[in-house]
This record gives sequence, structure tokens and C-alpha cells, in this order.
Amino acid sequence: MENPQSLAKVNPPNWLKVLVISLIAIGIFFRFAHIGQKFYWGDECFTSLAISGHTLAEVQQEIFNHQAPIPVTTVEKYQHIDPERTVADTVNYLITSDPQHPPLYYVTVRLWAQVFGDSPVVLRSLSALFSLLIFPSVYWLCLELFESPVVGWIAMALIAVSPLQVVFAQEARQYSLWMVTVLISSAALLRAIRRDNKLCWAVYAFTLTLGLYTHLLTVLVATAFGIYVIISQRRIQTVLNYLLSTAAAFFLFSPWIILFINNLKTALQLTFGWTFKIIDNPWDIIAIFLMRSTRTFFDINLASDSLWIETFTQESPFEYAFFTLILATSLVVFLLIIFAKKIPKNAGLFVVCLASFTGIFLLVYDLLFGGTRSLVIRYQLPLCLSLEIAIAYGITSYIFARKTSKKIVGGVIIAGLVIAGLVSDVKLFQSESWWTQIEGKYIMNIAQIINQSESPLLISNNSPIMVGTILALSHRLDPKVHLLSPMDNQLKKIPQDYRQIFLFYRKNSWFDQLEQDEDYSLTYAFQLPGPSGGLWRFEKLARS
Repeated sequence: MENPQSLAKVNPPNWLKVLVISLIAIGIFFRFAHIGQKFYWGDECFTSLAISGHTLAEVQQEIFNHQAPIPVTTVEKYQHIDPERTVADTVNYLITSDPQHPPLYYVTVRLWAQVFGDSPVVLRSLSALFSLLIFPSVYWLCLELFESPVVGWIAMALIAVSPLQVVFAQEARQYSLWMVTVLISSAALLRAIRRDNKLCWAVYAFTLTLGLYTHLLTVLVATAFGIYVIISQRRIQTVLNYLLSTAAAFFLFSPWIILFINNLKTALQLTFGWTFKIIDNPWDIIAIFLMRSTRTFFDINLASDSLWIETFTQESPFEYAFFTLILATSLVVFLLIIFAKKIPKNAGLFVVCLASFTGIFLLVYDLLFGGTRSLVIRYQLPLCLSLEIAIAYGITSYIFARKTSKKIVGGVIIAGLVIAGLVSDVKLFQSESWWTQIEGKYIMNIAQIINQSESPLLISNNSPIMVGTILALSHRLDPKVHLLSPMDNQLKKIPQDYRQIFLFYRKNSWFDQLEQDEDYSLTYAFQLPGPSGGLWRFEKLARS
């Protein structure tokens, strides 16, 4: 079994099938269990806003630009489908408010919600269902890459218990669907190259189009495909067929490209601006990048994926950081051995291209030009899939090797990864929020503090980021809470009917105005890590 080609001749033994099917069953349980218990965070609230048919401008105008306080329950209508709005209004929301997100997932979830309801549980259940399609998709890709069904079975086992897969299966966003499109377009490309007929190339063009209409970073995936084809193929006709098929996919996607370019300013303000933050020490970026790559296999929620992470020591407790760096180093060494000695040349090239242009490319870009794009795990999902596939092949080559020592090594590795995944899944099962949900646990604490007040008023600005925060808070705040976002950010008159007034940020005119008011005393209600500050409470003084 030293020859990599011999794996193609190995039929999956019954014990492996029973094990993998059992792990898939466990994985399905974790994908759907407690799906409504998890914190419904800002990005998911924007999904609800999208399918409501309203736009971000409407929210800012109708809710956040008043001189008088309004009940927090006013926000609820923007988290449910408006019966007078249609799917076209959902697309209009994306064009005007969120153009960096193509419409395929949002149109699908809108139609899903029209049939089954628009609660967080229902919206997340669609992502969980999409995540189940990852199993046959990765199996197909492994067949195309290695001509080995046994590698596909091992890959499905790793994906079944992967905490990263479970996290995104329980999130009302497009990432489960994106992973499916990455896998099927990859498999379709390899099949088209192998068979080289019009039907296969048409299937590839169609699946790539689906990917483009699911996530803009599919452009990087398509770039990886192109590099692979140019390097690996000697037949000019195959290269031409690839170029024509890819061009057809981008032609079909061109309407959205035009809309995105025309609304680029909106996209930068809502999503991309915070990724421009610069981390001074490049080794910190590399260390955090390596640590986060291990979350594909092991993740017990000991770090926060928040915007204020500035140094390696802030990423996690030292013990956890040390362990994950050792794990990352071990995985890198294992992969180097596999790629150097075992993996078929073209298969290895494909995996490297897919990983490089959706993961390492972002890391290199951050190191050269600054930013934290490479640290956003949802941008790294094709890299994570590549890791799972490559390690699945490596484990398979060891388990089915001739030497007993290699069989033992392969068994230990897969047992360790399965146990690590199951431990992580249990931790996720028990948690209300996860580190991928930016500021999630802090928003839950803030909601609890505000709800404990007698007559609370929350003052905020109407920035897109704050809109997401308020929408997330609205799922946790009591009806007694009122909101105020003065027009033009000018608080002309301090409301007198509230015992407690809460503000998020110190650097604004509202804070200075309230601080100078002798009728209120200032207390620090909740401190956020880093420079974002926290929540301040102005409590009305009792006058004799």
C-alpha cells in the first residue's frame, strides 16, 4: 500500500462504514440540537432584515432618527417578513444595503421562511439542511481527486464531527451553502477535465455560477481553479474549454458584479471597513492564523473573534494558545509528509491551489498591506475544506499501509481528531454563544444589565454596525426598554422620564451632555475588552 495509486483499489471495509455512518448520525444531531438556543447575532439579524423586505435605510430613517424615544418592540417588524413585500424586495435590500452578499442564499431563505416561518430556529434549520449536502459533495470530490471511495468515507467522518462545520450549520447565513458550492464546483471541474465533453463543462459552469451567486470570494476559488488547469493540463483544448466555461459563469454573474461596483461604497462601510485594522507584529497574524486553522478540528470556545484583537496573547489563554500552536504545527508537518511522499501529483496541486487562493492569499495580503481579513474564519472555509480533504487522504494512506506501525499512526490520528471534534461539539451544544459571533456574549450580558433596570433608555447612533447591534439586542431586551437615536446625532433635550440612560460609546456629544447634567450620576455598567470601551449608565438622582 505504499503506492498512492493503490488506494483506488481499496474498498471501504464494513467497520469503517459503520463508524462513519455513526459519526454522521452524531454530527446530524449536533447540527440540529439546541439550534434555537444559540445567540442570534448581528449578521443573522441582517438576514432577517433582508427577508423582511425592508432596507437598511428604512430602519435608519424610521427607527433611529427620532427626537422622542420609541419602544424596543418597534424593531421587531424588521425581523419578520412583511406580507406586503416580496422576494424582489429582498433582492432590493441586498442591492441597496448589502451588495457584497449575492442573492442566491437570501432568496432561498426568503422562500423557505414564507413556507415554514421566519423564526431564528426555522432560518437556521435551512443552513443545517444545506450542511448535510456537504457529505455527498465531499465524497464526490474525493472520488474525483483520488479515485478512492475510502478517502471519501474518512473525509465524511472528519466533517461530521468538525466543530467549524457545526457552527456554520447553526447560523442563518450563507456559509453552509457556500461550502457545498465550493465542493461541487471543484468536483465538477475535475470531472469535466477527465471526460472533456460539453455536458460536463456545462455542469461545471453552472456549479461555479451557483458559487458566485452565493459568495463573492468564489472569485478566489475560480482563480485557484484557473491556476490548477494552466499548470496541470497539457491539452490546449482542455484549457480553452475551461476558459469558455468559466467565462460563461462570470457572464451569468456579471449583473451582480455591476451592481456591486455601483454600490461599492455601501459594501465598504458595512462589512469591509473593520478588516482594515492593522496588527503591528506580523508574527501575531501568523500565530493567530495557525491557531484558527486548528478550529476546523478542535474548538472549545476559548477565544473571541472580536475586532479588538491586537496581539497574540489576547487571542487565548496561554495554555490553549500553546496547545493549538502545537496542534497546528503537527498538522502542518503531517501534511508536508503527505504531500512530499504520498499524495498524487495532480490531486496535491489541486488541494494546494484551493487552499492558497482562499486562505494563504488573504494571509499574504494582510502581511504585505495590513488588515485582518485572513483572521476571519468564515473567509477561510475553502482552506478549511482543503485541510480536511488533505488530512483525510493522509490518514487513509496510513491506515491502509502495509506496515503495522503506519496503521497504528493512522488510527491514533483519526481517533484523536474524532475525539477532539466530539469534545468540541459537546462544548458547542452547551454554549449560548460562540467566538465567531462577534461580541455575542457581551451583547447578552449587556441585555441582561439593561433588563434589570427599572425604566431604561438606550441611546445609540444609526451607523450600520450599530443597527446590527440593536437588532441583536432586540431579541433579548424586555418590552419596557426604549430606544433613542437623535436626528443628526444631536441630543437637543435630555429625556426626564427614565431612571437609567445607557450609552455604548464615550466619544460623542451625548455622553458629554449627560455627564454635565447634575441630575444624573455616571457608572460603568459593563466593560468591553480593548478600545471599544463598554456600556455606561447614567442613573437619575433622587432629589429631596
